[in-house]
Amino acid sequence: MKPNTLYYGDCLEVMREWPDACVDLIYLDPPFNSNADYNIIYGREKMNGGAVKRKDLAQITAFTDTWEWDEKTAERIDAIRKSHAHRARAAVMALDTFYRGGAGMLTYLVYMADRIDEMHRILKHSGSLYLHCDPTASHYLKMILDAIFGARNFKNEIVWAYRTGGASKKQFARKHDIILFYGKTPAHAFNPQDEKSYTKSKSRKPGTVNYGGGEAEFYEDEDGVYNLVNMRDVWNIPYIGSTDKERLGYPTQKPLALLDRIVKASSNEGDVVLDPFCGCGTTIEAAMNLKRDFAGIDISMYALDVIQKERLRDIKFSIDGVPTDMRSAKHMAKHQPFALERWAVHRIPGFVTNNKQTGDGGVDGWAGLLNPPPDEDGICIAQVKGGKPTADAIRAFAGKINSGEASAGVFITMQPWDTPTVRQCVAEAGKLKQGANTYNRLVMWSIAEYFSAVKPDLPPLAHPRTGRPLQEDLMVSHSR
Repeated sequence: MKPNTLYYGDCLEVMREWPDACVDLIYLDPPFNSNADYNIIYGREKMNGGAVKRKDLAQITAFTDTWEWDEKTAERIDAIRKSHAHRARAAVMALDTFYRGGAGMLTYLVYMADRIDEMHRILKHSGSLYLHCDPTASHYLKMILDAIFGARNFKNEIVWAYRTGGASKKQFARKHDIILFYGKTPAHAFNPQDEKSYTKSKSRKPGTVNYGGGEAEFYEDEDGVYNLVNMRDVWNIPYIGSTDKERLGYPTQKPLALLDRIVKASSNEGDVVLDPFCGCGTTIEAAMNLKRDFAGIDISMYALDVIQKERLRDIKFSIDGVPTDMRSAKHMAKHQPFALERWAVHRIPGFVTNNKQTGDGGVDGWAGLLNPPPDEDGICIAQVKGGKPTADAIRAFAGKINSGEASAGVFITMQPWDTPTVRQCVAEAGKLKQGANTYNRLVMWSIAEYFSAVKPDLPPLAHPRTGRPLQEDLMVSHSR
């Protein structure tokens, strides 16, 4: 485990390579099992005689928060049943009985149980864990956490309250998340935090009051005074608004103030703070600001790109698990083919990945054309072939363009691929006029060309979050 490093991959596999007791604080904001796809949406209104004909929206999935029962889940539950050393075994068996083996919630909880068990192992004796969730699964996750950490090490159910738009006429407005706080042992590190408390009283005058061995100021107004008191477990921290400077546009982004509070309370300068689902890196920034070391893990290369190219663009750090040359790319293609697909798609600015690993129809990623031709949706698709490509594969991919399913596409191979069949498919896909320039609708590109700094000759693409022109190259340099 290398501090001040981002890791690309499944946090379970990454953490299994780390030694025991190497992390001081873990904050995780995992998928909530909300049965929702968090999408980056861009659109274009098509005009016909000055009137809106229709509005086409392309929804590009940033990550999928949908859980379905499958054979792998059944196999994992059976493995936990046979593993009497697994700390969450009793809880998983109880939940398996409750759900009668088949509910999506159980799939989610088994996924989380394996990862939380590893987090417990890598936490130091004085370490703490904060799990951010919502009421959809918080009560079930507490069962898992109680089983792994022990109920006596449960410290707080923190309520993060915020105000956002939208409400229901059939229930109270849902305006809070839950953060479950556990120490690994009763000797966990904790730095008490203060907050102002308003008391209605006119008897005091402005001055000082003894507090916690020191002095604190309090103030008087018409109705009362503010005193410093121990922080409560209800945190009123504003949600990030759509126009806030802090917003990066990443789905489920959390405010920096929230992570600052957690990092201050349960770590000290020089400690290692881990976020195993680091997303756009709010925890990473909070740790750096407070002079802590960090480690972040995410299975989405898009997330790591956002951290490197937007949140921490002026900071140098390493990314582990990302190919740095053809040898490491071939190794990933052999041992982690889906990881290679995600990585390769994100080498092209404007593209995001299709999280479906099987049954994806040969589409590994999408982007949107900045200026779609009339009566076309303007979707640009990508397919990655880490192994030896076939004539049937390129014909099928070209067929999606020829049929109008996509306006353009890029076919990515390990090495440049140029055969009579390829040239025929490129020619049959035709050309795309964009301003004064003309582009092939079917573009061939390779990972070898990426390492030679050769970019695919694609039409202008829209920024995947805003739909506006791409203002900067989002490619992560392989030299960093």
